[in-house]
Amino acid sequence: MKLYMRKSTFLLFFFAVSAVLFYAFLGRYMLSGEIDFKFFADSLTYEKLYQESDFKSFSEMISWDSNYFGPLVILEVFGGDRVLVLCFNIALAFISLWLVRTGDQYDWVLFVFLFFLSPITFSSLLSINKEIISLLTMSLLVAWLFRRSAGYLILAFISSFLVRWQLSLFILVVFSAFSSINPLRHQRVFFLALLLSGISIVYFFIGDQFVGVNSNADRGAAIDEGSGAYVFLNDAQRNGLYFLVFIPKALHAMYGLVFRVGNVFDFNDVYNNVVVTLHCLVAFLFFLIIFFRRRLRLSDDLIFIAVIYCSIFVLTPIYSPRYFYPVFFLSCLVLARRSEFVGVVKNFGSQARLG
Repeated sequence: MKLYMRKSTFLLFFFAVSAVLFYAFLGRYMLSGEIDFKFFADSLTYEKLYQESDFKSFSEMISWDSNYFGPLVILEVFGGDRVLVLCFNIALAFISLWLVRTGDQYDWVLFVFLFFLSPITFSSLLSINKEIISLLTMSLLVAWLFRRSAGYLILAFISSFLVRWQLSLFILVVFSAFSSINPLRHQRVFFLALLLSGISIVYFFIGDQFVGVNSNADRGAAIDEGSGAYVFLNDAQRNGLYFLVFIPKALHAMYGLVFRVGNVFDFNDVYNNVVVTLHCLVAFLFFLIIFFRRRLRLSDDLIFIAVIYCSIFVLTPIYSPRYFYPVFFLSCLVLARRSEFVGVVKNFGSQARLG
């Protein structure tokens, strides 16, 4: 009896086993501080908050400028056990990719390969983080696009609360964009123009609610030795001009670190200088390929929801390229789509197996 396994599944297993081995021989010692090599962003912060259990109410875990709910729930379920969190993260990665694996539109071996070219993908398997949850949320949303089953959309909305309130807003906006009662559902340029104008107006009037976030962003900019472009773009959006600076700010937010690629040799801050910078470099190359292969079309549902995502998340004054990790996931899908299906997203009544 022959044992058959798809190449994409084998590749996924390879990366999962690599993550387990990395954790066993290096990762656990890095998390404990025995090795000074920080491959993670906020993992230790979440673990500290879980151990201290200082939160007296649900509202303290979720606010305008922070959301600890998702990581704390996961840590509570697994008793803070790092090995169980590792296994959970790997399971979420498998489930997320299984959700979108359907039909013959995509080269799934290429998709898995492209997806793991980002160092954030690998690091998100190793410890508690929100990137792996945002991946699940985006996969559920894409599954809804493929199959138009309300269950996927509901699960995407629920899981979004475990990450950031902006992700929940994104799910609602995507639903409204594709809703049959939306008069602009076939006029995507006008829909996005209206969305950006609306965000600009609302942010201008309620910007004071984000004073804490803005202050943190200003302090970070003062410490950082940058060009000042991001500060200028933030100031413009505070003055109601977000719709004008959206495109340059989006490009800066997602790919700005490519101009600091030399920092990958600075190991004082491994996660930001190496992991995030290399992620930005890979994501930027993918963007260029999509652009020059003429796949950057609003008629493509995946591109459309990626722009909606950016419309909401680019608004943040905090410079954090990892917030756009779900956009990277979508770009991998766009690049893995076979040429004869470019610009087409089919709905399927049933999904194929990943294995």
